[in-house]
Amino acid sequence: MREITLNADAIFDNPNHLGGKLSVEDIHVFVDNIDVGTISAQEFNVPAKSEFSIPLQGTFSLSKIYEENKNSLLGSVLKVIQTDSLQIQYKGVIRYHLGNFSYPYQIDKQQKVSLKK
Repeated sequence: MREITLNADAIFDNPNHLGGKLSVEDIHVFVDNIDVGTISAQEFNVPAKSEFSIPLQGTFSLSKIYEENKNSLLGSVLKVIQTDSLQIQYKGVIRYHLGNFSYPYQIDKQQKVSLKK
């Protein structure tokens, strides 16, 4: 196993009567405080007065993560063995577009992911 592929869904609720588009700008993924890389998505239409989701995907090189984080990675591996979970954090910008108007939304979301089935 040389790469990890992470799939996530960003869920939004648009209570407004206007739609628009969303674009993803370099959302960094942190696994137990280790920056493992960025995820991306295509530009998406925002439906008016609706809840919707955007699929996000990123592929990360295990060797690059290991080389850049040798010391903290061992601690994270030991923590995973003890707790059977990982703390995932997403940080970056999702930008809303409507015509010439554009507004950035800062993303800083954490979630605990269980590795048990």
